[in-house]
Parts: sequence; structure tokens; C-alpha cells
Amino acid sequence: MKPSSLTDPVAPVIVISPKNTSVIAGASEATLECVANARPVDRLQVVWKRAGVRVTQGVGAFGRRLTISNPSQTHAGPYVCEASLRNSTFKTAEARAFLTVLEPPYFTSEPKQKMMVEVDKSVEIRCQARGTPAPKLEWFKDAVPLATLNNTRYKLTASLSLQVRRVQPEDSGIFQCFARNTAGEAETHTHLVVTSLAPYFTTTPSDTTVTDGTSALFTCETSGAPKPAVVWKKGSQVLASGSVRIPRFTLLETGGLQIEPVVLGDAGNYTCYAANAEGAVDATATLTVWSRTFISRPPEDQRVIKGTTAVLDCGATYDPRVTVRFVWKKGPRQVTLTPGGRISVREGALHLSQTWSGDIGDYTCKVISQAGNDTKTARLEVM
Repeated sequence: MKPSSLTDPVAPVIVISPKNTSVIAGASEATLECVANARPVDRLQVVWKRAGVRVTQGVGAFGRRLTISNPSQTHAGPYVCEASLRNSTFKTAEARAFLTVLEPPYFTSEPKQKMMVEVDKSVEIRCQARGTPAPKLEWFKDAVPLATLNNTRYKLTASLSLQVRRVQPEDSGIFQCFARNTAGEAETHTHLVVTSLAPYFTTTPSDTTVTDGTSALFTCETSGAPKPAVVWKKGSQVLASGSVRIPRFTLLETGGLQIEPVVLGDAGNYTCYAANAEGAVDATATLTVWSRTFISRPPEDQRVIKGTTAVLDCGATYDPRVTVRFVWKKGPRQVTLTPGGRISVREGALHLSQTWSGDIGDYTCKVISQAGNDTKTARLEVM
């Protein structure tokens, strides 16, 4: 075996591998170093690659050092140092390192400098930040961490924005959002101002007319801060409020009043009162109740002799403020009236003169009005 000599080729090895390096974006430069050895040294070649592509810019000291100027996120990733011996069959030695470019936090969504919110309303204070690594958010109120305050009405949303539910006067103050990571921190804030507002109507009650036995609905929509308390009265009697409940009278969540079933004695003026600590307002509407229309003299089954006149009675009782009309049917079909002729209706009653066998059948009287409808049926036989 031939003894080795100092001139025999020696396979390349990497003596000092590049180290994983972190640098803050915008820093002047980032440096990766790779020290290799081989013989003959003048045939040693050191190159840098990123994503399989050779890096030529910033390479110095015969490939030993890679300098990246003004590093940004586009430079982040794995870098490979390859050492080879030219004109030899030796295997290329390689080592890799990861360049992490840290990015200080910056806000992608932040609140207005001042936010005005009414008492009892809820508000979301937006705060979203990005950076590398992903920043952590921390909230403060008047320089006190929210975690220390332990207020159940302060809740972080899925996006880490802050929701203040049912705002109260003591919530007024400065809310700060800090975004922090290993590259730095950022801060944004808002001045939350809680306001009170006297009640006012967004929808006032309207006069309404209903029929006895049906239901009546008055609307009464209000706004204000704190939310106004609504009370309904008829004259001096309280009908419905947050604490008063009387059968047939229901205070709706919208502030409206429902009366069901309505009776004739419910007719009159109804007043909606709305009040909070800042003041009070009221509005009045009139309820008109019609008597229900019904057939009080129904037609009766009867037999008549052919050629004589048959009279089927149909008298209705109804509210004098409504108009009524009578419609007669024979079986499923409406009776055709002949003015001044054989078949006519007088004060609701059906008159059939000169009766014949074709008149035999079931006759239905229907009374129609705004205050309800009613029907009654009788049988006519012609002898």
C-alpha cells in the first residue's frame, strides 16, 4: 500500500457548520458562516444554495461567508452550504442553517381614538396585529391589566378583539391593546366615553279598530340610554309594565301592548309612557271596538206550494258603525238576483216568487262586514 502524502487529495469536510440565525427585519445585515477543508485546498469550492438555486450575491471570503443585506421575510428560510473538490469523485459535503427574519408587531386593525357608546349598549374594540413570530395581545384599562380587573362583562372575541357588554358609566376610560413578540412591541388605544340619552320614540302607537273577541296590538318602540322602562296606562290605571301583569294585557319585548281577547269595554285611550334617569316621554292612541256581526234571525226550513212565494228570513245584529251586505247561495252556487223579477233580497231576506220544483234545495245566508261574517243554512221544499 502506497503511504499517503501531503499531496494526496482529501475529501471535503465542513469544519464549522452555519448556525440557525435570527435577525430583525430591517436590520443592516445577516451573516451565515461555513468553514470547510479539503486537499488540495486550491481546488476546494464552497457555494451557497437556497431552494436548490445557487446564491451569488453577498458571498465572500471564498464562499466562507454569506451576507444578506437589509433582510426581510423574502430572505427567510433554509440555506445550504456545499463544499466540493473540483475534478474529483469525492462526495460533496453539505450543511444547512435556517434564517429566521423576525418582524416587530404591527396592527392590521385598531380602534378609533375615541368611541362614544350609550349606556347598556355593547361595543367591540377592535385590535388585530401581525408579526413574526405571531404577537401576543394584552389588554389594559387605565393602565391596569384586564386579567387583574376580572370583569365578566369584558370578553375577548375569537379574533382577540375586546367586547364590552352592557356598557356602564364606570367603563369610561382608556383601553390599551399591546402586541408583543421577540422582535418588539406595538401599542394602540381608544378613549371610551359612556353617554346617557333621554328617551325618545322611534315608533309611536297608532289608533286602531278591532272587533269584539279578537286581539289588538299597539306599537311603542323607544330608544335612550339607559334603556327606557315602558308602562302602559288606560286613564290612570296601569295595565302593563315590567312589574305589573293583568290578564289579557301583555307588554311585548318591543315595548308594544297586546290585548287578547278584546271586549267592548276595552274601547278608549291608551298611553305609552317611557322613562329613564334622563327624562320621560308619552304617546296616546285610541282603541275602537266594534260589536261582532252575527245572524240573529236565521232562515228556517220550510215547505211551500208550487206557484206561491217563499220567504227565507235572514236578520243580522251588527255595530251601527259598520256596513253589512247579504249574500245567498243555493248549494255551492251564489243565487242570481233579478231586480224587480222573481228572485230578490229585501232587508236580508230572500224572496222567491212563483216557486217551482227547480227551487228545491239548501239555501245559505252569509252576512259580510268589517266586524265579522256569519252564515246560516235552511232547506226549502216545493210541494
